[in-house]
Amino acid sequence: MNSPFAAAILAGGRSRRFGTDKAFHLIGNKPMWLHQVAKIEPLMPSEILISANTQQHFDTEHRVIVDAQEDCGPLGALTSCLRATKLGRLLVVAVDIPEIPMQFLAELAYAGGGAVAVHEDGMPEPLAAVYPAEILPIAEAQLKSGQLAMRDLVTIGLMEGLLQERRISDSEVVYFANWNENPGSESNNE
Repeated sequence: MNSPFAAAILAGGRSRRFGTDKAFHLIGNKPMWLHQVAKIEPLMPSEILISANTQQHFDTEHRVIVDAQEDCGPLGALTSCLRATKLGRLLVVAVDIPEIPMQFLAELAYAGGGAVAVHEDGMPEPLAAVYPAEILPIAEAQLKSGQLAMRDLVTIGLMEGLLQERRISDSEVVYFANWNENPGSESNNE
């Protein structure tokens, strides 16, 4: 049986290339962050965390976690969320990969232990993963040393046996299209 898990939507990025805060960009009639919450809720995590920056306000009953250290990217957000939950596993999904389906997230969440999506060429998708609480000291040490690359954390997690790979098939690659540019911006309409 799988252990209980928390889920976190990493929504606190600066969105510089996007032009506006992408967490609040509408997909249909829902902001992106709420779009991701709607996918995670049916998985029945024990709690849902929204990782935010100091400028954001989320109207939600879920716990909002502001990064303990600013400008530390997803590693800082992950570390803050792992510290905030008492549960042994944390499902993480970035706000800006809205094409990832609930079924893919369910596979990660129900794999037991830690799991990370990995492309056929070995490149991980560290913002679609389940991180066990045991990875927190490694993340904290990496953060303290200024090594902010999530892929480095994943590499160590795989080597230490804290994470297992969930291979991404060719047909699933589209799930990881990152929305770094606003689909409605003039640069994309030329």
